[in-house]
Amino acid sequence: MDAGAGTPRARILIVDDQDAKRLGLAAALEPLGQEVVMVASGREALRQLLTGEFAVILLDVQMPDMDGFETARLIRSRRQTETTPIIFVTAHDRAEADMLGGYTLGAVDFIFSPVRSEVLRAKVNVFVELHLKTLTVQAHERRLRELESRQAQHELAKLWGAIAQSADPVMITTRSGVIEYVNSAFEQVTGYPAEEALGQTPALLNSGRQDAAFFDDLWRTLLSGEVFRGEFINRRKDGGEYHEEKTITPIRDEAGRVTHFVATSQDVTYRKQMEAQLHALNASLEARVRERTAELEDVNSELEAYAYSISHDLRTPLRHIGSFADLLARSSDDLGDNGQRYLRIIQDGALKMEALIDGLLEFARTGRSELRPQPIELRALLGEIIAELPGAEAATWDLRDLGAVCGDLLGVRQVLTNLLTNALKYADPARPPHIEVWTEAGEHEQTVHVRDNGLGFDMTYAHRLFAVFQRLHTEVPGHGVGLAIVKRIVTRHGGRIWAQGVEGQGATFSFTLPQAQASGGEGPQVGEAAVG
Repeated sequence: MDAGAGTPRARILIVDDQDAKRLGLAAALEPLGQEVVMVASGREALRQLLTGEFAVILLDVQMPDMDGFETARLIRSRRQTETTPIIFVTAHDRAEADMLGGYTLGAVDFIFSPVRSEVLRAKVNVFVELHLKTLTVQAHERRLRELESRQAQHELAKLWGAIAQSADPVMITTRSGVIEYVNSAFEQVTGYPAEEALGQTPALLNSGRQDAAFFDDLWRTLLSGEVFRGEFINRRKDGGEYHEEKTITPIRDEAGRVTHFVATSQDVTYRKQMEAQLHALNASLEARVRERTAELEDVNSELEAYAYSISHDLRTPLRHIGSFADLLARSSDDLGDNGQRYLRIIQDGALKMEALIDGLLEFARTGRSELRPQPIELRALLGEIIAELPGAEAATWDLRDLGAVCGDLLGVRQVLTNLLTNALKYADPARPPHIEVWTEAGEHEQTVHVRDNGLGFDMTYAHRLFAVFQRLHTEVPGHGVGLAIVKRIVTRHGGRIWAQGVEGQGATFSFTLPQAQASGGEGPQVGEAAVG
């Protein structure tokens, strides 16, 4: 086989004490194109084997001083050459005796003199090709190892660069806690340069703000091989304290033993300061809200008592006005037309004033009466209310999907009565009233909707609907107290109330009440929910 350009050549060692035989063997192997090394003795052969690898050794059995068998024995005794193929060259008349001794010493084949070139090349070529393939595999393995080594070095350099350039502090310690590495972020946060920190322990940063139990737990966790996460209050080199969230991870060797710890941390001092300020602000706001709420409750209580007292006191002079007006009416013939008209104005004004006072008293009472919550079936309650409403027979009613609520029976009855009365009162004269009532169940509350097809209202003024003495339709009789009472009752139940309307098309009033709970339920109690 010819060795092409760039292809490694195998080395073939010929050992024979006769020059003619050596040259003959070399000439026979020349067509293989490999490197042939010739020596005249066993000792020279051993010296050549120290210079490098050979694909095969052609070893003459009969040599003076050191024969082929002794040479083979020494070759096999060296670890580097114990597997090198040996082909013994011997005469025909000694073939049987030489073969027995040669195979005992690990010979792979025999060549008999006189040597036939074709047979010699064929036998030697097998070991040459095997050797060249081995060299190729070894070369590939070396390149692969070099590539893996370069890649590992690249990855290691990248990882080390990431640690060194990390914006968060990184520290590596031994199992006993001696610092072996810190990055530049550690130096910036703590104020300690690397040369001062190395060889120290993390106690260098201890502020004394955390007790021994904290560090006992830390070491117990780490030495068990688990990751420790915690918040530390440390001290910088300049004495200033800072907060950091730290994760400490054990590093294990091939045997699974913990040998080092790597700690990564994040400075959270600013966040802690903001949290403390926010906590203080919240506490201050809560105190101010409690104080303001108490003041408002006192003022509301006084206003309710005052309104109740004033309303009560106004009844006496109002009764006098009404009584004397009635007496004058009995002798109204003497008053003339103008006098009678003035008298009717006085009587109408007294009646309106009495209705206003009654509404004001009722509004005041809704904030003072005690609520007695109980489960209420809305369908049954609505049936009773509609049966008692004046003019209810002129309307069509659509009551559907009505659930149960929890509330004060008298209060809920008044809310529904006022809303249904308004639905009838503010009906559009051009069409018969159609009133719908239904509920929608939430997680802990029922939303009750009352919709009509009456006069409706402009949403621009919706905010005035539930204020005392505020009316959007002055052409319809009323005193502006009913919806204020409704809102107060709903609010005291912990609910919300709102309205939507379109002028000339009708309005929908919606309010929430706690949902009636089965025994052992955990829904909100009356008065707990936020109000709108």
